[in-house]
Amino acid sequence: MPQGTGLEFILERIIQALKERYPKVEIIPRNRGAKYMTDDPGLRDEMTPKGDAFIYAGNPTSSLTSAAFVFASKLEKAGLPGSVIIYDTFFHVAGITCERLGSPLRFTAVHYPAESILEDDVFHIVESVIGKLIDPLKKEEEKEGRYLPLKPERVAFAGTLSEIQDYYYNQGWTDGMPIIPPTETYIREMLKGTSHLADEIVTSAMVPEGFEVTVEQVAVNGVMAGCKPEYMPVLLALIETSVTANIGGPIRSINSFSFMQVINGPIRKELPMNSGTYALGPGNMANATIGRALRLFILNLGGGRIGTNIMGIQGNVSAYPFCFAENEERSPWESLGVEQGFSPNESTLTIFSGGWSHLGNFSSGSAELEDLAKSIAMLDYPNGIVILISPQNASILKESGMNKDDVKENIWKNATLTMKAFRAGHAFDGLIKSSIKMGKLWPKEYLDLPDEAVVPVYPRENIHLIVVGGDMAPVMQAWKMANPATVSIDKWR
Repeated sequence: MPQGTGLEFILERIIQALKERYPKVEIIPRNRGAKYMTDDPGLRDEMTPKGDAFIYAGNPTSSLTSAAFVFASKLEKAGLPGSVIIYDTFFHVAGITCERLGSPLRFTAVHYPAESILEDDVFHIVESVIGKLIDPLKKEEEKEGRYLPLKPERVAFAGTLSEIQDYYYNQGWTDGMPIIPPTETYIREMLKGTSHLADEIVTSAMVPEGFEVTVEQVAVNGVMAGCKPEYMPVLLALIETSVTANIGGPIRSINSFSFMQVINGPIRKELPMNSGTYALGPGNMANATIGRALRLFILNLGGGRIGTNIMGIQGNVSAYPFCFAENEERSPWESLGVEQGFSPNESTLTIFSGGWSHLGNFSSGSAELEDLAKSIAMLDYPNGIVILISPQNASILKESGMNKDDVKENIWKNATLTMKAFRAGHAFDGLIKSSIKMGKLWPKEYLDLPDEAVVPVYPRENIHLIVVGGDMAPVMQAWKMANPATVSIDKWR
């Protein structure tokens, strides 16, 4: 990342040692020229034919440690050997990522933070890194191919209900709440909720570690979450959209992401789900257990572990069940599913990522919309927003002559900052500026505007509107959410 790894002085000492021992070696320091976890194939294509070896120093986050090994693995598989320097707090991330990639990459783990590294330690670190480049490969380091975990026993545990709860919890297979034991009988019943066969592969890349998932594994975790068999099509769609939405990065992030799940179409009534009063709160079995299932999928099917690859510094209460249905019957506008390109009669599931900022409650009318817009302009990294609006409020706006696009336009043009304030945000240099340069999300003209220029800070296409809730009052709230991915539920029936 542009702000550096914290390991620059280690790299300087390695360069110094290499030059002293191997005077003819040419060393070219480079920064991976891509934002956050995105790939940099240009750099890789430059390195592969020109270089003889590489050393990659990773940043002190789980996501970027994983990204370091992904990048290094591609270099190794292209014929360029090397090693990675990471912080010891992410030792387990290194092991999991190497297993997933089928690349037993060499790495050196150093103390975190960098300021705590003693001078005596620096010598040993330098020796370790150079040794990783010149020592012959061990037999286990020559292995290639995708990691396949050992197939577990069919019966994980037998005991009393209390013993089962303790066992599952101690194995890290729960979200901290009690589960329904997934017995053979319950699993068979759950599988009746779909026409898809138990051994069918739903995905080969479940996040965060990219593992293969079968229909039966989804059923097992659905049982654990308390779901009913008729929820199975939604659960299978949930696996699909988790991969489509690429939520692996947000799971690893230190920013404590959560994921909003929105259901549209006829299946809302079939289950039935709550789209009215208290739709975002507890009380409805379908809302609660489907929302909960995502967390179990991440843990048990994607290999997620808190402190290893689930790294939100503070966590997020909305990472517990955050699933609801849109109130299509009371909405004066087209649904989210239709906006995402699906038929009104097709059942869909949409996932948004974000959730660490929330504003509300606001009341009705265009003046309140402007107040809401001014408030969301202050939220950090304004790449997307979801406005949840009650049916009564939607009707008031409709009667005033506003359609859905008009409401979005109002929010977009009023969610503004001066360029000076926009540039002062901590996300500007690290994330926003690179997006502007690439012509993504924000206009390139923003780079040349004077400090006093007033600009919309939310990308117009990333403002979303969903009608949900009861009819008692005209209210609305905003959630810092972006990057929606929508899939069909019906194909999983």
